[in-house]
Amino acid sequence: MDELSTQGNEWLSPLEPSAPSGHWRNKMRSTRSYVATKLSVLGLLSIGIWACGEANDGGTSSTGGGGPDGTTTSSAETTVGTGDMATSGAGGAAAGSTASSSSSSSSNASTAEASSSASGGETVGTGGEPGECVKGQTKGNQVAVIGESFIAATHGITQQIEKQAKANGSLPQNDRYIDNSVSGTTLANDQIPSQYRKAAENGMIKYVLMDGGGNDCLLRGDGDAALAAAESLFETMEKDNVEKVVYFFYPDPIGNQFASLKTCLDTLRPKMKALCDGLTAPKCYWLDLRPTWNGHNEYTQDGIHPTSAGSIATGDAIWEVMKTSCVAQ
Repeated sequence: MDELSTQGNEWLSPLEPSAPSGHWRNKMRSTRSYVATKLSVLGLLSIGIWACGEANDGGTSSTGGGGPDGTTTSSAETTVGTGDMATSGAGGAAAGSTASSSSSSSSNASTAEASSSASGGETVGTGGEPGECVKGQTKGNQVAVIGESFIAATHGITQQIEKQAKANGSLPQNDRYIDNSVSGTTLANDQIPSQYRKAAENGMIKYVLMDGGGNDCLLRGDGDAALAAAESLFETMEKDNVEKVVYFFYPDPIGNQFASLKTCLDTLRPKMKALCDGLTAPKCYWLDLRPTWNGHNEYTQDGIHPTSAGSIATGDAIWEVMKTSCVAQ
């Protein structure tokens, strides 16, 4: 005790008679504060060690990307971390389930897109069509051309479409479409529909290029019968799994002798367009030829049938729709 007192009173014993009472109380107060601080530090360290142990036991590893089944059951912040890893990794967590905050939903959506791209699938747009049209996959006997004399008078329209398809690499050089168009035929009386059925006998028709209704108006003056026949024809195509149809409708006839024909066509045109536009199986693409023909009297000699120049212009217009809509490419 005396020895401690002689060392500058650095540590005075509580039994030391020479220690002033005030000084002794200050020293004890400092001692208690020091011990309390040490205990607090030890307590915090213990809590930190326990918390780390709980986090590691939760199945979420900073390097493992989640549990073996891809399931994440941690907090929102941890879920975002594992979601990012799943997106940038080899598709590990794309099939897993995540039970966390809405931030994990965004992460899972990114993962799904990454997995889709990695699988080599086609890019699909909001409208349901493939993002890229693959060329050279169509055989000539998978395409049927049906209609009446607007096509069949010279078959020049079909020949121009085939020329464009071959130049584009969409049709082999020695191949042809099935052109069953016949002059004087109508949609009603099962004439143009029978052209389709004949082409479909081999069960391979995927695409149809057609007109129809002109003779129904010219010979019968009955556009409504043509519309009803077209509805039935499209139902047959749906059963046969035809994929797409291009329906090209007539330019305005030229000459006073065709006034009643024009009136009938003007009435039928919007009805047939509405029918075509409403189809999903097969998908129907409508082409109004009036903008192509307007101002080009050289496209016809008799007022309704195309010349060679008219057939080329018409074939090119149809081909543009085919390219844009991925028909027989």
